[in-house]
Amino acid sequence: METKLTETVCSVCGTKSEHAVIIKSEAGGVPDLDLRPSEPHRSSMEYWVMECPECGYCNGSIETPAEFDRSYLESREYKELGGIETENKLVSRFVRKALVNIKNRDYIEAVQSYVYASWVFDDEGNDEQAKECRNEALSVMENSSVFDGNENMYLLRADLLRRTGQFEKVVSDYGERFFESPIMLLISQYSVKLAKNGDSSAHKISDIPGIKFE
Repeated sequence: METKLTETVCSVCGTKSEHAVIIKSEAGGVPDLDLRPSEPHRSSMEYWVMECPECGYCNGSIETPAEFDRSYLESREYKELGGIETENKLVSRFVRKALVNIKNRDYIEAVQSYVYASWVFDDEGNDEQAKECRNEALSVMENSSVFDGNENMYLLRADLLRRTGQFEKVVSDYGERFFESPIMLLISQYSVKLAKNGDSSAHKISDIPGIKFE
């Protein structure tokens, strides 16, 4: 993985600051069912979100325009991460990014941001707060239009439900769900099988019978 420092101007407060950005990264293996990449890209999450050192605006790039003013960044919701308690700075940045994404009505990105936060908690072995972040991602899904023409999001939902222990819902919603893509159908069927076994652990796509990777 290669990074470089780049000067970035915050779209909210206009402050200039330097941030490391990825210019080259590769995932050399197989992703998890929730599409968490393999190494070395797996360990590059700290570069996936920027935070303005002046106003605290968090996004993939703080140059991304915000559909709100600075007062939101000073709100209790933003400062207290919408109720998620953590001292992990990377989790805080991802959760604030999710809140920003919601305010910007970029709901797919909000879902991903909460999922990224859950991965950080996974690495800490903090299962309960990882589950909390996945539930927040599910809440965004259920209250937005992320599924419109997007089967990838609907398939991700199956893994989020399973990882949060909602096994019956996985079985009822996906047991007879058809996907045109053979690979997506296999992933869906495998998720249902895991749910029937009460398995909420992480799995790689390569665990699925019938899917081969070079």
